[in-house]
Formats: sequence, C-alpha cells, structure tokens
Amino acid sequence: MRYRLVRIPDRLVMALVFCLCGALQGCVIPRSGPLLSEVQNSRDRNDIELVSVTPALALASRVPGDASFPASFLQAPLVDYEKLAPGDGIGITLWGQDGVGVFANGSGGMTDLGEMVIDEAGTIYVPQVGRVRAQGLTPAGLREAIERRLSRVTVGLDVSVRRTDRHGQTVTIEGDLGKPGVYPIGPGTQRLSGLLSQAAPSQTNPEQLAITVRRHGESVSVRLSDIYRNSAEDIALRAGDSVVVHTVMESLIVLGAAGTQSRVKLSKRNYTVLDALGDSRGVSDALANPKAVFLLRIQPDAAASAADAPPVVYQFDFTKPEQMMLAGKFSVHDGDAVYISDAPFTQVQKVLSAFSATLGTARSVSSISE
Repeated sequence: MRYRLVRIPDRLVMALVFCLCGALQGCVIPRSGPLLSEVQNSRDRNDIELVSVTPALALASRVPGDASFPASFLQAPLVDYEKLAPGDGIGITLWGQDGVGVFANGSGGMTDLGEMVIDEAGTIYVPQVGRVRAQGLTPAGLREAIERRLSRVTVGLDVSVRRTDRHGQTVTIEGDLGKPGVYPIGPGTQRLSGLLSQAAPSQTNPEQLAITVRRHGESVSVRLSDIYRNSAEDIALRAGDSVVVHTVMESLIVLGAAGTQSRVKLSKRNYTVLDALGDSRGVSDALANPKAVFLLRIQPDAAASAADAPPVVYQFDFTKPEQMMLAGKFSVHDGDAVYISDAPFTQVQKVLSAFSATLGTARSVSSISE
C-alpha cells in the first residue's frame, strides 16, 4: 500500500493555530495559589483581614520561653521516706518467752505476727495490745512504741519491726515512656528528675516533651528542657502525684513558591516564620514574589470576638531587611500555614512557554502539509 502526502492549505493551518491559541486562553495557567493582587482583592472584599507585620505584632506572638510550676509545688519539702505512712506494709516478729502464755511461741521462741498494713488513720493493730500509731515513726521508733505497750501485759519479749514490699507513698507515671508504672517514693525518686530517669522518657527533643504533674486536683505542665535549665523546677514529689509525659506534636504547612511544599514539624516553642522557611529550603528564587510572604492563621486566636470574623492573614515583605528580621521573631501556631506567592513575571514566563509549545505544534503541522 502506498501513502500520499496531502498538502494542507495555509488557511487551514492558520485556523488550527487560532484554535490552539483560543484553547490556551481558556485554560488556567498552573500555579500554587493566589497572586499578591488576588490576596489584596480578597482583603478589599473583606473576605480576609490582611495585616502587615509590625514589631508589636511580632512581640505579641511570642509565648514565655520557660514554664514553671506554681509556688505550692516548688516549695513542697522532700518526703521523708524513712518514716512510715498509711499504706506501708510492715512485718512484726516477737522473740523470747513471755512467761505467761500471752503469745503462742514458735520454734526458738519466735512469734511471727505477719504483715500488717498501716491504715488511713496511721495505725496498726497488734494482738493483745490494741491499736498503735505508726504514721510518722521509723521502724525503730515503732518497735519502741510496741515494746512499751507490751510491757504492760507481759515481760521478756523482744520486738522486731521490718518493712515489707508494700509501699504507701507512691507516684504514678505514664505516657511516652520506656518504663511507665507506679513507683515508691524512696532513694532516687524523691524528686521529679529521679522519677523520670527511672521511667526513661524519650530524650530526642526535650524542648517538645511535656511533663504534666497532677496534685490535689491541680494540673501543671512544663517541658523537660525547663527542668534541665532550672533546677528549681525539679520539684519534690508527694504521695499520690500523677505524672504524664507526652511528646508535643505541632506542625504547620508551607505552600507556594518555597523550596519544598510540605508539612513542617514545630521543633520548639516560639518556632518562627523564618524557622519554617529554613526547614522548607527557603524561598524559591525562580518563582517567589518576596513582597508576598504570608502567614495564614487557620486556627482563630482565642481573643477573636466574633465567630464569623474573617481569617487573619499576616503579610511579610522580604524586600525589606527589617521584615525578614520580624519573620525571625514572629511565632507561629500549630495548624498555621505559610504561603509564598508567585511573582507576576513567572506567569508571563508560563504563558510564553505555553505559546511557544503551541507555535511549535503549528510549525510541525505546517511542515507536514508541505
């Protein structure tokens, strides 16, 4: 079979070119978001509140660099774990012959009364003696108290008092830990740092690890880095404290003419707009409009008075060095978005590139027709 080339008339070629151009004009030029002019139009329609960043706004955006426990936590004294407390278990053994048969002696003259638990009133019950106050005493002090009471009913008995594994003064720790659980207050766990060292929290980023202590209905959080920086925050633990450790997961989104468009984790408190741009490989030289760097406050501020208030968009002009400095001081919130608009000339380049491709197609069609 033979093929024959047919010459397409010039009028048809030109019509084809015009059709392609018309189709191109009806298309939207690809881009990552609104241009500066379009953002300004939204402001004029009151769809957004567009705010130019000032030093006062940058200062107001920052949160305190360190958190602190209240005075009642900071001033609490260390627990004297050597003294007995409600919930502690003790074992009592009597030695010798009482001579009057008050106690049934075992082999070697030993009478083991077994484990006793100090009740909420701080007492224990000793047979033939009655209730003896144990709270606030050391095991040696409790032994002396029992011997004094026994001397009223019998003679010739020695008393031995020992601690058991049951502890009444404990704290609970849970969360992002290697060893959560219930820990007795004792050597090495009188303070918060000692408890944390045993529970093994993640040390990857102490700045983003929150330590919450709950005590008597009050709950206070600090960061692990706060405890490292200020030894006063290494508070004494109290019986019944509950400690929760969790990693603070905060992020923002970087969009537009940036080096990378992605979700960026906030690695510290007072993470700034400049931090976000640094972690997303900066502003794109080839695409960005440096006058149109925006922070979109997706989550409304707590001080917003009206539920239907327009979203706030903060504008940075990176052609001014002072605005770049402010970007390094302006703290972002979890859920914010940083958007860098394309420069107007990039749209011209895209149009020219598209027309170039269209004309190239037309030339190919023309060469086939000849």
